[in-house]
Amino acid sequence: MFLAPMKRRNFIKNIGPALTIAQITMISSCQNEQETIILSSSSEEEKEFSRISTLFNTDGYYLEGKIVYVNLSHINFVKLEVISGFCNIIEAGILLWRSDSNLIKAFNNCCPHQGARASWILSNGRFKCENHGNSYNSNEINIVECNSNSISGGLSRYPVTLYKTFLKVVKF
Repeated sequence: MFLAPMKRRNFIKNIGPALTIAQITMISSCQNEQETIILSSSSEEEKEFSRISTLFNTDGYYLEGKIVYVNLSHINFVKLEVISGFCNIIEAGILLWRSDSNLIKAFNNCCPHQGARASWILSNGRFKCENHGNSYNSNEINIVECNSNSISGGLSRYPVTLYKTFLKVVKF
């Protein structure tokens, strides 16, 4: 097959959209449903995050039904800038954890043992409730429910969407 010569500008103009679609497809296919989703600036969520950007409380988050929006640039979330940093938003009912440079995970902050929400520490990828010393995994194995009297298992994990410096957590 013979291809006609093409100027660089026309080549980039014609190949650019195809490369963008290929990159998005590749990124999407490598994530499970609850991994952090990083959105392009042309997404519908851009409008959503623009709408809520003025609604954050003084603690840097905003609750809207079962959705928690977090302003990661707020001073309360500086711990999430480093790998293994975590934050507990007690009133919103979530633990946020940066498990690696590209991933922030969100979990229910209700202790499966007796429902405590405020006394968490993180060690080796496990959350430990300091009320009774029980430790829970973060890898979605043997998920146990809040206040179920369970002394081991995994914390419930929520889907997360990241857009620029905003995080969206959908609680179920």
